[in-house]
Amino acid sequence: MLRRPVALLSLALAAALVAGCAPVERTAETPTPSAPSEMPASPTPTPTPTPTPNLEPVRAFDGDCDRMLTTEQRDELLGVGALTRAEQYLAWDADRPVEVDVEPLGTLGGLACTWFAADGADLPEGVGNLTLTVVPAAEVSNEFAARYSVATCEPSYDANHCRLGRVVDDVWVGANAGWGAVETPDELLGAAIEAVAANLPTATQPRRAAATDDVWPVPDCVWLGEAMGLEELIGPYRHGYWEGSEQPEEVLLAAAGVFRACPLFSDGERIDYETDEFHILSPQVAPGLGWQWDELRGRAAESSVVELDVAGATDAFATDWGYGSYKAFATDGVNVVSLYDENLDLAGQVLGRMLSALSS
Repeated sequence: MLRRPVALLSLALAAALVAGCAPVERTAETPTPSAPSEMPASPTPTPTPTPTPNLEPVRAFDGDCDRMLTTEQRDELLGVGALTRAEQYLAWDADRPVEVDVEPLGTLGGLACTWFAADGADLPEGVGNLTLTVVPAAEVSNEFAARYSVATCEPSYDANHCRLGRVVDDVWVGANAGWGAVETPDELLGAAIEAVAANLPTATQPRRAAATDDVWPVPDCVWLGEAMGLEELIGPYRHGYWEGSEQPEEVLLAAAGVFRACPLFSDGERIDYETDEFHILSPQVAPGLGWQWDELRGRAAESSVVELDVAGATDAFATDWGYGSYKAFATDGVNVVSLYDENLDLAGQVLGRMLSALSS
């Protein structure tokens, strides 16, 4: 509220009255400065709300392989009666459980789908399946995109995979023809990419999940093994693949910060084969994959689930992969670690040590 200024009058010095009505002398009045008026308070600015990070990705084709390629397109590429990965595995062994596994490509907003050729399909010699990948182009390094801008065939264990990739609008589309191509199947790879590109205009624009402070960086495998004290569990070991080699898809995912596999095996020169077990392990780290946890749980529940007690985990379980082996998973609520092994007790200990090392 404004105050009215108050003027204080100086007191005049009264002269004594003298005979003859002498004039009265007055001292000069010094005006008192008025107090400044108070300005009305400025309104408190409304803070700009902090955008909520998109903790879940937006996946290409909403994560639906049936939208990536139509039935007609699959028949054209792989013959009438082409099978999905799950269908093919069941055809090979009806008693084998359907594998449940992480999909770190989804953290980038990507989607990879595999189909197996129909019997009698007219395909280049040695080609048995086709995997198509769609991922935001911004998540693919220039080196990776350049490497597969020309069809390239590379070995993978006892197979041979031929890859080709192209940028279509804002996404990278990759085609991988696998198993044992005798010659580079340029025409098949190109036709597959064109088929996916034809369906992109009606597809959801993929987007990576936002990274929060709780999302781990991709670790260095040597550091991780030492930080876990892994030698205490399995004895002397060496980093690297017991057989095979790192695949290009693993390179892409590691460079994008969403996945790393750390293959290792017992050091045969330093263990006692009479008393020590020979281990072949590949601990896997998927930073920021917590968005997929409920889906993993749901898919595992359709086959078989073994509950695990893993130190430091908010949840953990294993699922049967057949032939006496399991894939074990654990999460801290944001990140996911996993391991394939026959020994669930060892798997639980390894996962617990991974969580401890990566959270420190």
